[in-house]
Amino acid sequence: MSENRKSKKNLLSVIIPIALAVAVILGLAVSGNITKKRDLDTPTASVSQAVTQTTVAPDTKVNIVAVGDNLIHNTLIAAGEQEDGTRDYSSFYENMKPYISAADMAVIDQETLLGGSAFEYSGYPCFNTPWEVGEAEINAGFNVFTCATNHVLDMQKFAGVSKELEFFANHPEVTYVGINGSEEEYNTVKYKEINGIKFALLNYTYGTNGITLPDDKPWCVDMLNEDKVVSDIKTARENADVVIFFPHWGTENSHEINDEQRHYVELCSELGVDIVIGGHPHVLQPVEWVTNEETGKKMIVYYSLGNFISHQINLNQMCGGMAEITVERVNGEIQITSAKLAPVIDFYQRSGDGFRFSVYRLSDYTDELAAKQAQSGATVEYFTDLSKKVVSEEFLDLN
Repeated sequence: MSENRKSKKNLLSVIIPIALAVAVILGLAVSGNITKKRDLDTPTASVSQAVTQTTVAPDTKVNIVAVGDNLIHNTLIAAGEQEDGTRDYSSFYENMKPYISAADMAVIDQETLLGGSAFEYSGYPCFNTPWEVGEAEINAGFNVFTCATNHVLDMQKFAGVSKELEFFANHPEVTYVGINGSEEEYNTVKYKEINGIKFALLNYTYGTNGITLPDDKPWCVDMLNEDKVVSDIKTARENADVVIFFPHWGTENSHEINDEQRHYVELCSELGVDIVIGGHPHVLQPVEWVTNEETGKKMIVYYSLGNFISHQINLNQMCGGMAEITVERVNGEIQITSAKLAPVIDFYQRSGDGFRFSVYRLSDYTDELAAKQAQSGATVEYFTDLSKKVVSEEFLDLN
């Protein structure tokens, strides 16, 4: 074979594979363009389904606890006064701290205004609570404060609200709801994301003890107004995995549910709320599942958690509850897997010229402690029987 023919053969042996490779690449490119066109023609539902199948969020869990009214009377204010002139209220919550700090979300109903030293400290009927009480709550593990209560305007209306807002500005690690520093904040739903689950937190009060909202700042407190409630829940439902509704409502010192409570529970069920946790009556009220007849969706309702800490003297006012709720995402579905109530006991005994206060879970409360109570009859048996009378056994956590 001549050198010329051999050279041509070698050249062809190089060119032919290259040409074949180019043809394959062009074929793939054409195929890719077709595939893209078919994707564009694919129904939206199919695309959405495909995305869902590949982006299912991982399984996760959030543990929530919530307690009732943090009602700080004059005697409680005095109980935290130290000999050096400082204030320390950590003893109020120390016996509950293990349960509070262990939760992912720990909620307290801040019944009395955290106005701090800007105003004279006071108890009933117009309350002003030291900031040190709020700091003790945070140190115990509470990270959500519900502030829309009937006492929120006790200190010169917005002047008091602004000092409570200042307290929370100093503690960005916690979330507050129910009060607002601007109209924009009033129109904004608050969210808290924990372990990949997004919660919407809504808090309203039935009233403010006859004190009118400031004319120039009617947005400073979230009122239990149906139009406002409906608008907020709809927004929350669109943007959150779980919607929690915290109403300040009901009849004081009554274990019975009133018509306003039933109305808003029905409304919440219609709008897809997941959890309702109420405060204000100062005593325990029932817990129940409410099922929407049209959708089948179940909503857990705690009508009233009663008092957490106070110096109210009726025995039934000394027994409150701590809601214990577990929310889980399993295979992409959000569900409430546990909903319980652990009774809690307001403990106070005489100490010198005043009193010493604390809160105990009923499971930690003993006859020895009962014997030290300033109120006679505050026995383990009494509080156990009361809890069983008001709250269904399905929900009671007595252990």
